[in-house]
Amino acid sequence: MQITLNLASRPYVDHRPLIRQLRLGMAVMGLLLALLALGMLHFHQAALRIEARREQLNSVLQQLQRQEEADRASMQLPANARVLTQADYLNHLFDEKSFSWTETMEDLETTLPAGVQVTAIEPVRDKQGRLTLRLRVTGQRGPVVDLLRAMEHSPRFVHPRIVGENAASGNGPGGIQPVNAPLLVNFDLLAEYSQATPAERKAALEARKHSQAKDDMQAHSAQSTSHVGSASAAATKSRSARVRLHGSPVKPRPGSVVPR
Repeated sequence: MQITLNLASRPYVDHRPLIRQLRLGMAVMGLLLALLALGMLHFHQAALRIEARREQLNSVLQQLQRQEEADRASMQLPANARVLTQADYLNHLFDEKSFSWTETMEDLETTLPAGVQVTAIEPVRDKQGRLTLRLRVTGQRGPVVDLLRAMEHSPRFVHPRIVGENAASGNGPGGIQPVNAPLLVNFDLLAEYSQATPAERKAALEARKHSQAKDDMQAHSAQSTSHVGSASAAATKSRSARVRLHGSPVKPRPGSVVPR
């Protein structure tokens, strides 16, 4: 007979599953730490490359600045200064030649409402090449507001705004407007102007020609229909006249005697 005695003061607990879970957690954490270290190494190398690129660009920029200062000093010489003045004058002429008054007037014609008159146009080009139009228009406030709305919807005018206004002088004696005449006001407008490219002008011209040809075709069709209707009416009238000449039967009037 075998007797089993338990002399432990505490109950027996199997810690092997807990130790297994701890080992698995430590392995996952070690893997995460390895991935984090690889990521930090990658970002550190990327930062080193960016820093080297920045230093290279700074070196190139400093070289260009030194070259610009040397060129500017060279242009300050009397002989080169004269050439620079001529170049500025020629560039100013080229800017003026690049501005097309005809295209500008065509663009204004598409946006100008009735009752508004353009009295002055002043194109101004800044150092960046942007073109701004200063317009002086005369008219009532309502049509001028319509002009601003039309310019806002036009692709040629950017950010149109009113920068000044004053009462227009009338046509009466002493430049006084009559009492019953509408109040006219001079408005100063500013708008950035974007000239159309040759391709856009060509496309707009083709569309205008197509629309004009379509209108001409419709007018010709309506005229032909009118001529056909007139010819048909004339033919009907002529046929009726021939029937009467050949002795068509005439309905007797009441009370008259028809000979047999």
